[in-house]
Amino acid sequence: MYFRKINVGIAGFGLAHVAQAGDFSEIENINLWIALVTLGAVALIILFIAARNARRMQALHQALFDKQIEMEKNQNILLTTMSENIHNIAKQALEEGRQVMNTPASVEAKEEMFANVENRLLDVTNDLIDFLRLKSKKVEVINEEFNINNVLNEVSGTICSRFAGSRCELIFDIDKNIPRRLIGDSLHLGQILESILEYQMDQANISEVKLEISMFDTYGDNIEMQFRVTDTGIGLTSEAVEKLFTPYYDEEVGAYVGLGLFVSNELVSMMDGKLSVQSTIGKGSTFTLAIPITVVDKANKRMYRLPKKALIEKQVLIVDDNYNSALSIKKMFAYFRHDVTVLTQEEFRRNIPNLTPFDIIVLHESLFTHRLVEYITKIKMGKSLKVIALNALLRADKSSFVDDIIDMHLFKPLNQERIFELIVNMYDLKSMIEPEVKKDKDEKQLRTHKSHILETKGITQERFKDFKNKSVLIVEDNLINQKVLTNLLHLSEIKITIANNGQEAVDIVKEGKHKFDLVLMDINMPIMDGYTATQMIRLDTKFDNLPIVAFTALVLDSEIKKMFHSGVNAFLSKPLNIGKLYTAMAMYMLDKPLSRIELADVTPREIKHYEGIDIAEGIQRSNNSEALYLEVLKEFIEAYGESDKIFASLVKEHRYEQIKMLCVDMKGLCGAIGAHDMQDLMTEILQLLLYKKYELVANYQEKYIFAIKTLNRSVNKFLADI
Repeated sequence: MYFRKINVGIAGFGLAHVAQAGDFSEIENINLWIALVTLGAVALIILFIAARNARRMQALHQALFDKQIEMEKNQNILLTTMSENIHNIAKQALEEGRQVMNTPASVEAKEEMFANVENRLLDVTNDLIDFLRLKSKKVEVINEEFNINNVLNEVSGTICSRFAGSRCELIFDIDKNIPRRLIGDSLHLGQILESILEYQMDQANISEVKLEISMFDTYGDNIEMQFRVTDTGIGLTSEAVEKLFTPYYDEEVGAYVGLGLFVSNELVSMMDGKLSVQSTIGKGSTFTLAIPITVVDKANKRMYRLPKKALIEKQVLIVDDNYNSALSIKKMFAYFRHDVTVLTQEEFRRNIPNLTPFDIIVLHESLFTHRLVEYITKIKMGKSLKVIALNALLRADKSSFVDDIIDMHLFKPLNQERIFELIVNMYDLKSMIEPEVKKDKDEKQLRTHKSHILETKGITQERFKDFKNKSVLIVEDNLINQKVLTNLLHLSEIKITIANNGQEAVDIVKEGKHKFDLVLMDINMPIMDGYTATQMIRLDTKFDNLPIVAFTALVLDSEIKKMFHSGVNAFLSKPLNIGKLYTAMAMYMLDKPLSRIELADVTPREIKHYEGIDIAEGIQRSNNSEALYLEVLKEFIEAYGESDKIFASLVKEHRYEQIKMLCVDMKGLCGAIGAHDMQDLMTEILQLLLYKKYELVANYQEKYIFAIKTLNRSVNKFLADI
């Protein structure tokens, strides 16, 4: 009985265990289904998110594609109308030129007005050359050692010449840690800054434009230079900012807008930099340029060292008509450990402070009154007080305040090197940092012409034959300027040698393989600037009688003195004027005095007829400069001379949108150089593409080949004829 109970119990336990096992199996099945449902839900969520992200990416790509199409469309519109608009600008320039000649004004005023008319057309032509060089991928970024102050001087000289008389305040606000010597592409950096400043200065109702320069360490010897250009204009809408780097023709002002910014933006990308714009309606706009640059001597923390300790820690007072400008000048004086006080113009006029404690006072020219002059005169009788009259380069004229109490005149915008040189010159210590070469008293001195060179009227390329067989060294880092000068002088049979920077010039001169009759010396160059190159040449006395004529955009008295101190004999201001160039060359390379040179009644050279191109019209559109037109032609042939092969390839591959872009480019550019046959052909093809008659485009392949070869042949024949 006992064992039976046990067996029954065991059997019952076994049945219970089996029942329990069945329950576990059912639970596992339920859990499995829950896991599968959860996994499916998660998968659906992931698929939903992925699909939504895919749609977002697709929308983003479509937006970028649409933006690219819009940019290409705007660029195509620009190129399509380029020839007509250049023609209009040329026509308008000629008309304005005639009006200037009939204006009842002084000869100097007429020359200035006429120069402004010419420069507008010259800018368009130069932008066209830059555009062509970008198209043919000929623009190269060249990183070489340069002086940042020379770049800023060139930029300020160009901008202030172009906007002379403007009431806008142009300020350079430069951090004290910015090195003097850097390694980068100084030529393109200057071009970019000029384009940005020109755009902002050209806006309506601008009272101030400030260029701030700062530096940030990145890695190794590399740094990032940041240039922030801020204006006080009315600002731009977001739509206007989007279109800022897409050039267009403004019919109201009769000029291209944004072509320089378009070229600059392309150059910034090539330099591995970034150019951005922020703008707020009613508050103005800010351009920010960031580019990588290498410092030459990163360990040297003080790049500007005064020759005597007695020149540091001076008490300085600055009063300007613009307070922001005064603060930027304070930063430059404070670099030399000066204790600088800044007052507003209103504070100074309301209560003239005690000036006795100060060693240097920098006052805006408008502040000088008879009462103030008497007060300063009394102070100077009892102590050494240096007085600097301050004005803006934009508004500098012959009415600048002059008095014996003034030790120096200073013109804004400024950079650190100009303040350094001001202090040294003001205390008459120039010889301590740049010793002059001693001359033999009995030695015949080469003539020095320290005033502005006057233009000889009626000069054409033919007249430069007066200097036949003379030898000239052109020292210029800008390839376009090199080509324009060589194109201008090639008819004259002058023996021309090119140096790309000051160091090359010194080496070529001292090698002695050529005996030069004249050196044309650019001032702002990488590796070695024109000042230093001239000094190095003058160290050897056998070159004392070698005439050196400098080129510069900044022609302040202080810069002119610096040029002559380095050893130049004369200077030419930029942009180059061929009449002034002829005068300078005649001064040093003709036996008889310039005043006795009889100007022949020179009639323009008769231009032959060339198939497919109107040369005379092309020259007229290039500011009546055959040298400049030659450069445009050469760049055009380089970029599009073999475009028939591209056209054939695109037709074969049925890439009609690309064919359209090519034809748009060719239509605008052919019109600009006077190639009307090719322009008309492009118009026909564009009409077919417009009406989507793609099947007929292939019929134009032979016509395209014939037209471009005819154009090439005519251009090459013209180049050979001249």
